[in-house]
Amino acid sequence: MKRLKHPFTLVELLCVIIVIALLAAISIKVTQIAYRRADETKTKTIMEIIRVANEQYKAKNGYYYPNGGSSYTEDGKTFYSIELDADFLGDAYETCRAMANDNSDKKIRDAWGNAFRYRAPGNFNTGTYDLYSIGRDKVAGDAEKARHIPGDADDIANFKNPDAN
Repeated sequence: MKRLKHPFTLVELLCVIIVIALLAAISIKVTQIAYRRADETKTKTIMEIIRVANEQYKAKNGYYYPNGGSSYTEDGKTFYSIELDADFLGDAYETCRAMANDNSDKKIRDAWGNAFRYRAPGNFNTGTYDLYSIGRDKVAGDAEKARHIPGDADDIANFKNPDAN
């Protein structure tokens, strides 16, 4: 007598679907974390390009790159954007221009498309300059706590704000 093959039961199919859904959820979360870290690394790299260009500018001119561009007032302090300037950026000009995403105002931008905030001499680094990115949430400071303090929350800065955290 031939034995009939039984198909999978409903419980077995549901278990397989649940395992696949869990694996998909974990992989999506890991991918999001990787993209977030990549954007932070890209922004820090651009800040390092600006730091090197600024040191070269100071060696050549005796002072750091001057304030200019659009101004932003945050926590009672005024910051400025940095224009795409071939003389200032030197060899890194093309790299920063490509990252500007063909925007009309031609500002140096972070990985999220925000213009960097800059001030020379700095409010926090009084002997040099302040430079920061407002980060992924596109708000200076901590948007969730309504604390618009430069250098707080997801901001990436070259200074430590004593009012942050």
